Amino acid sequence: MNGVQAPDTGHTDIRTFVRNRFFYGKLMDVYHFDLEQGYFKEKRWLLNRLVTGYGVICGLNVKLAQDGRNVWVDPGVGLDKAGREIVVPVPTKSVAIPDAPPPPEKPPATDREEDELEEKGYGHICICYDECAADPEPVRAGDCDPPDPCPPGAVRERYQVCLVPGRAHKIQAVSNIDDLVSNGRLSYEALANYVTRNCAEVPADPCLPLANIKLPQAGQKASDQDIDITVRPIVYTNDLLYELMLAFMSQAPGRARQTK
Repeated sequence: MNGVQAPDTGHTDIRTFVRNRFFYGKLMDVYHFDLEQGYFKEKRWLLNRLVTGYGVICGLNVKLAQDGRNVWVDPGVGLDKAGREIVVPVPTKSVAIPDAPPPPEKPPATDREEDELEEKGYGHICICYDECAADPEPVRAGDCDPPDPCPPGAVRERYQVCLVPGRAHKIQAVSNIDDLVSNGRLSYEALANYVTRNCAEVPADPCLPLANIKLPQAGQKASDQDIDITVRPIVYTNDLLYELMLAFMSQAPGRARQTK
């Protein structure tokens, strides 16, 4: 060490990884097997979060039940904000839509009160990564502590669907990089400055918003028009980026749009 302290560049949850080093005669215990799984799992989640991004990959449509008072989520795949994979193989259980609050006795006096009242008339569907213990097995050996007679032998990667009060924020389709394109040229300096910023942290709420829902009044039903899926984030896969490039090329000046 040279005694020079590095400057504080802000909080980050990025950390280095530790993996097993195998040698003949090494005793493999629970710690080392967990270390082996955690190394690959957590590194994959890091790459998902910082390289691929979070959002819906495919499917996960939010549909209204025939009774107009419940919704479910179609099968699909997504990445939450911590980079964890959410896989829904079959339609989820239905989620009940609560009633909108009754109209106030007196109209709102300010714009803020009006916005708060309107916000209470909405909810949004979220899907969250979840793990649950499964496949209990008998313990055939133990340590000094009394063993659990039948601990779970597997972890199932599942999900939870919930309805959260209020609306999810709209997706802003505006670049966060200032002066990225000028006179038809891409500014590499702007790109370099953008990626040099601190790495994004895992948010406190890593769940994915899937749709806003306008809550029906008591005794009424919701309609398909009350569900807005445009608030869901999207993972821009290679196929999707290719479609975006084709769309921009078809709008280029002097280029006729080709029809299939």
